[in-house]
Amino acid sequence: MTAALERALGSGTAGEAAAMPVPVLVLGPAGSGRTALLLRAALAGGGDGPRALFLAPSALPRLPGGDDDDDDGDDGGGGGGNDPRALQRLELRYPPSLGALCWDLGALAARPRPPGLLLLDGLERYLGGAPGAAARLAALLLEAARSPGPPRPPAQILASLRLPPPSPHVLPALRRYFPAECRLRPVPGTPLRLRARLTLPGAPPRRWLLRFGPRGRLRVAPADGDEDTDPDEDEARG
Repeated sequence: MTAALERALGSGTAGEAAAMPVPVLVLGPAGSGRTALLLRAALAGGGDGPRALFLAPSALPRLPGGDDDDDDGDDGGGGGGNDPRALQRLELRYPPSLGALCWDLGALAARPRPPGLLLLDGLERYLGGAPGAAARLAALLLEAARSPGPPRPPAQILASLRLPPPSPHVLPALRRYFPAECRLRPVPGTPLRLRARLTLPGAPPRRWLLRFGPRGRLRVAPADGDEDTDPDEDEARG
């Protein structure tokens, strides 16, 4: 159901990939690795993963993988950035405004080969505080994920939002369209380390530890379930 994200975290299975995809909202404060996790999901699986469309309000400073990434150990099994075939199936677009983003999403219906993975980074920069914008954009994302033509599963959607949200109504509106959430938060007192928690309706939370290497490479390991609460959970639920 959340196959793309779970592959990125090193725990995807063939059975999960075959299930109906569920939209995932990636939440975290500034500097919590939301963009890096979305890119990891886009490239997970190497050349065998789905075609991916990555949308963001501004250009990425660099892509993962390549000769300048540190490569001194296992990355958790969900990488793919060092496989050139993974980059070949990744399309990057940078619509600078909400209007430009809506145009790009609407144009997906005319594509002969729609992407199987739709990633939207920086929701907060598109939404601002406009009333109703969150629900309208979420509905448009779900519509864009349904490709025309022969029946096929919709594209997997991953979207990131910085916490705290730009206005109190944003998260409640988005949660009506995104049943799954991945929460990212820094480990106190430990630079470049994060905790990730994935929640799905009717399932217990799943947790990972994330670590950024000196050149930005993201490494992932399973975490235990001892910490069931986040200190800013109430703020995210607001």
